Amino acid sequence: MFQIFALMSQGIKFHLHYLLIALTIVCSCNLCYSQANRYAVLKAGFGLPFGAYGINLEYRLYHFGGYVGAGYMKTQFYREINIPSSFNGAVGLKYYFLRFEDPWHPIIGIHAGWLNNYYHKDIGTASYSYSVYGLALIGGIELTEDVVSLEMSMVVDPSFAILHPEKHPYYQGKVYFTPTIGIGVNLYAIHHYYKYREKNRKRKEELDNDNDQISDTDNKQVNSKNENDVFIDKIKSECNDTLSFPAVRILVADNYGNLIAGKQIAEDSYLFVRFSSEKNSSGILAQVYQLDSSITDVSVFIIKTAKPNQTLVNLAYLLASDGQTEGNTFDAVKGTVSIYYYKNARNEISIKLNDLKLVGKTETGKAELYYDEIFICLVAEKK
Repeated sequence: MFQIFALMSQGIKFHLHYLLIALTIVCSCNLCYSQANRYAVLKAGFGLPFGAYGINLEYRLYHFGGYVGAGYMKTQFYREINIPSSFNGAVGLKYYFLRFEDPWHPIIGIHAGWLNNYYHKDIGTASYSYSVYGLALIGGIELTEDVVSLEMSMVVDPSFAILHPEKHPYYQGKVYFTPTIGIGVNLYAIHHYYKYREKNRKRKEELDNDNDQISDTDNKQVNSKNENDVFIDKIKSECNDTLSFPAVRILVADNYGNLIAGKQIAEDSYLFVRFSSEKNSSGILAQVYQLDSSITDVSVFIIKTAKPNQTLVNLAYLLASDGQTEGNTFDAVKGTVSIYYYKNARNEISIKLNDLKLVGKTETGKAELYYDEIFICLVAEKK
């Protein structure tokens, strides 16, 4: 046991560990607000990333992922030789091919940590270090669906990139192949599910206690000064442009008298809200819509496109003129849309979107996107 922990504390392994932590922190600081582009999964399985039999926690941003794993290797017997059990650890980096929302992804990566508990017949009864740590390569495939994922891969240990080779006689000179299989759950998806359910519960309680409820087919109008003050404060503190994408401060009117507001939320993702303008309202007025199949006055959707000419402005004008857009469209089926009309000189508005669930089709089938909260701030019709 002490020998194992001594090996884990070696300089090379620590450097790799700190590098992984640094990469994770950098990635976390640059996240967009979309949970569709990040992925945290807790897996249980067998293989080197799991320290033999164990667990593995992986964080992924777009195509890159980093993991930390720990596990246990049971006692093994080779003829009359007893290879002791061990507690093992590992870290690693992976690259996932194809797009994030696709249901399967080829994987390549590098593994650093526990590789093997071994014995060679030529060692005899001589003293040696049976637990091997070092570097290896990973190749495989992952299948994923919203919450659950399955990874099947092969770890290739070339045997020359190990720590303290002098303590592992007869280990080098061979290539070791170790299959890996793990089943995981998406922690972000689970968190979002319970958060969404709790918000719905609180919202229902608030509506049940409201003596001025209006019918389900009417728009909810909120004139509370406190709520407006809270929203204005949020604009000042939280309404920053995602990933430093440039803000577009204009609204586009379509052929049917509706307005279209847009915001870029990822490198290839553009959010749009199409709604009817309240021309006759005065002061700050909040219209609140609960998105479902019965709502026709407002629609929310995302267009994912990699075309370089499909910018936010170009897409907005294409939508307004019923032009053809390229890419995959995801329509919101659940969520809350709050539209604030300031009725100032520019007739500015701000839009807050909460608990969005969007559904769309990709080349490989149905996909879903989730967003907790998005702001579109201080936009106005171009004069």
